[in-house]
Amino acid sequence: MEIKRINSAQNAALKQTMKYRSRRGAETAGVFMAEGLRAVEEVLKAQEWSIESLWFEEGFLQELKTKTPAFFRLVHQGISRSKAPLYIVPPSLMKRLSDTETPQGVLTVVRRRQYQLTKVLEGLSHQPLILVLENLQDPGNVGTLLRTADSAGADAVLYTKGTADVYSPKVVRAAMGSLLHVPVCKIESVSSVKPLCQAQGIRLWGAHLNGSAYYFDQDLSQPAAIMIGNEGSGLSEEAAEAADALIRIPMLGRAESLNAGVAGGILLYEAIRQRQALGLFKAEPGKGLHLG
Repeated sequence: MEIKRINSAQNAALKQTMKYRSRRGAETAGVFMAEGLRAVEEVLKAQEWSIESLWFEEGFLQELKTKTPAFFRLVHQGISRSKAPLYIVPPSLMKRLSDTETPQGVLTVVRRRQYQLTKVLEGLSHQPLILVLENLQDPGNVGTLLRTADSAGADAVLYTKGTADVYSPKVVRAAMGSLLHVPVCKIESVSSVKPLCQAQGIRLWGAHLNGSAYYFDQDLSQPAAIMIGNEGSGLSEEAAEAADALIRIPMLGRAESLNAGVAGGILLYEAIRQRQALGLFKAEPGKGLHLG
């Protein structure tokens, strides 16, 4: 494993990597940054993702080698497999690279994956469950919903161009590695994918305050795409019209609405509950739900 030490802020590799902190720089290069032990570990384990470079704060790699040999071996395997460079930098330079107030000592640059929507839809399970995000602005909500979709075993997450960048550092952190596990596709609009969903027998359910029925009274056990809209304005009129049905969550207190991440979690797990009740899934303690 070749280790390169960088001590100058003028180093070309460092300056190039710093450009990836901006959305434009990362999108143009087709990469994203994952920071922290947990995130980097997930990247190293996900062999289908390509590592561009790995960065450690001075002294941290040696500390891991002593205290966490399993992670150190994972680093060695990942670097050997990808042929990516491993850099050691002092705390002052790690702070320049980091997106957090307090750098966590390790980050990696990863090549983005481009999923083709038609191929994703064609490769769905026989009882698909999809999450659709329309114009969500809060990276925390987007990351939370990615993590929830992963936890619920969703087949894919679709998001409109008005949604926060799913590869931004804040979304990557909030998703806790789930970005690596669920196909994520950018779409022009909800209406643009409706014909593709119809062709696969997938029903579009829109979470809406003016929904005509409560979510638990509807059949979410069939192939379903659950749509969550903007935090402030909800689903657009176009998306609401494209929905096969609008459903709502009971609001019994004084709050006018739920957080988008919470609403998405409720609906995804209602679909799981209904499918388990019909015997479409089996539950195993500590292992979640699996196809029966």
